[in-house]
Amino acid sequence: MSIPLDRLYHYIENIAEEVYGNPVLIYRFYPHGSKNLKDLQILKFYSWYDETIIPGIYCNDQEPLDYNYYENCSLEKSDSFFDGILTTVSLSKPKNFKRGMTIYDQAFLLHSEKRSQNLKKYEKNNYIPIYYWNHALLAIDWFRYANHTDIKKSSAKKFLIYNRAWTGTREYRLKFVDLLVDYNLISECQISVAFTDQNLYYKNYNFKNINWKPTHHLEQYFDMNDALSTSSADFVSEDYSATDIEIVLETLFDDERLHLTEKSLRPIACGQPFILAATYGSLKYLKNYGFKTFDDVFDENYDLIQDPGERLQAIVVLMKQISNWSIIEKQEKMRKLQKIADYNKKHFFSDSFFNKITNELKRNLLTAFTKFNSIKSCNQWISKWDHLLSHESIIDFLKNNKEFGPTETQIDIIYEKAKKYIK
Repeated sequence: MSIPLDRLYHYIENIAEEVYGNPVLIYRFYPHGSKNLKDLQILKFYSWYDETIIPGIYCNDQEPLDYNYYENCSLEKSDSFFDGILTTVSLSKPKNFKRGMTIYDQAFLLHSEKRSQNLKKYEKNNYIPIYYWNHALLAIDWFRYANHTDIKKSSAKKFLIYNRAWTGTREYRLKFVDLLVDYNLISECQISVAFTDQNLYYKNYNFKNINWKPTHHLEQYFDMNDALSTSSADFVSEDYSATDIEIVLETLFDDERLHLTEKSLRPIACGQPFILAATYGSLKYLKNYGFKTFDDVFDENYDLIQDPGERLQAIVVLMKQISNWSIIEKQEKMRKLQKIADYNKKHFFSDSFFNKITNELKRNLLTAFTKFNSIKSCNQWISKWDHLLSHESIIDFLKNNKEFGPTETQIDIIYEKAKKYIK
């Protein structure tokens, strides 16, 4: 994404160092939005020595975790002379996020999901998790002007639906629009559909979950969506003026994990009632952060349904029920819905909500650093350098090196530090 996010990571760095009482290294994907491991770069420049002795926080906080995707990836890829020597001594490099230069066996993983099997895999491999709701802080920034925008309702459609990408975890979105056809709801919706995603045409796409494959020829019913990938980080006030209720199609739906993005917070920031198509229990997740949902006005039991197919069906059934409201019924229920939406908008832009997010981050940082101090070890680094120092080429390099990489003096100092944490 072209959206500038480093200000967030500098802010997190400041909080982490305040809680820890010492420097920390922040590694984040840059360019932002990348999932390529080579783009997991350090936030600020440090010397080789500092990168070795300062603990690192690896930020996989924007996207859902995917341990298996990175399992066989090595982060270190360099043209440095020292790395060239390492290849000659057949030294394997660490997999997944962790850099090979770090002195510690443990590393910190900053993430934004709950109820996660991926997280358990990282924990089993010496990652100490730090949870916070990344997208809440991003959304407060991205949608800040919604707090100063007076959105006047002149609704032409009942439902606002943004439906762009559908590959990967988003396959369900194609079945959702398929159901809109089945339930004769298209005329009630402001919606367009992307017929290709990642250069793949939906009719030729190999679905991971065959149940999400649409049965209708979607081009016959919907206009084409050609929105940019950054569109979810913006809002269009005219869309909210022209509609009553947003149907939020989240990144995760056919999944166990709780991971809500800016998509769920955009209608809140814009003062719009919404129905949330996400993993089960997501409405409770919102309530835990002080938001109200709409169960006093319509049935929100869809959020409790664990089977994703049944949950999607229940959402569309609810839409059909809303579309059948009489004029008088609609006026009364929309008044109640809007009152709740106004409360949510006020809470979203409040100091109380911001403090709730940041205080949770601080608490989780403190828990992680406390655990780190109690279990930290340097066994892998000691083993690695015991191996390296058995090679004359490495010893010669350390004696003569005047560049960025390690020197003989630096290794001697770090050895003394590491020996304190052999377990």
